[in-house]
Amino acid sequence: MGFDDNLFKDKDGSYRLASKAKKVKKGICLTCGEDSTTRDLLYEYNTDDMLLVREYIEDHLITYSNHKSMKAIWCNECKALIEYKVILDDKKSN
Repeated sequence: MGFDDNLFKDKDGSYRLASKAKKVKKGICLTCGEDSTTRDLLYEYNTDDMLLVREYIEDHLITYSNHKSMKAIWCNECKALIEYKVILDDKKSN
């Protein structure tokens, strides 16, 4: 059911004028800014993507012995991979 008015409803349920609403192209996540139409992204809910991420983390930790742990950071909204966070092992960096 659509209304024929000049209002736009945000995700939080609030309304604003459509002319003042943030225009977003299809495929762009408002939270992380990733664009799935122009880039191949890895998603947390995709089994093949999770296997690739886990394999990358394992290879990285084997290669760099001074890295204590590594964590994949996912977007809370679209579940796309944003970055990896690495914790260094201070004992092995000497």
